[in-house]
Amino acid sequence: MGCCNEKRARWGKPVAPTWSTIPAAAETTGPMARELPMTRTVGFEYVGETALSVLGPMTRTHYRFRSTGARLDVDNRDAPYLSGVPNLRRVQKTSPSEARTA
Repeated sequence: MGCCNEKRARWGKPVAPTWSTIPAAAETTGPMARELPMTRTVGFEYVGETALSVLGPMTRTHYRFRSTGARLDVDNRDAPYLSGVPNLRRVQKTSPSEARTA
């Protein structure tokens, strides 16, 4: 007789989810809905000397800062991580013309 109801034996083994992330109606009625587009963004400017590429850990978005002064709007979910990247600083959000050249 185990003292922990066999929990130690199951430790580290994958556990199947007990709920469905897709509603039952969506499973049979056609293509799944796409992800929602970025709803809120945070502006970042690169102040380093070369170029910089960063992969957002939450959205898996590739952010490419091509040169010093390049500005990009970053998904709000990735912003805390990018705040810790050397040579990146938070700024006001970029205008559409600036975002294309960065």
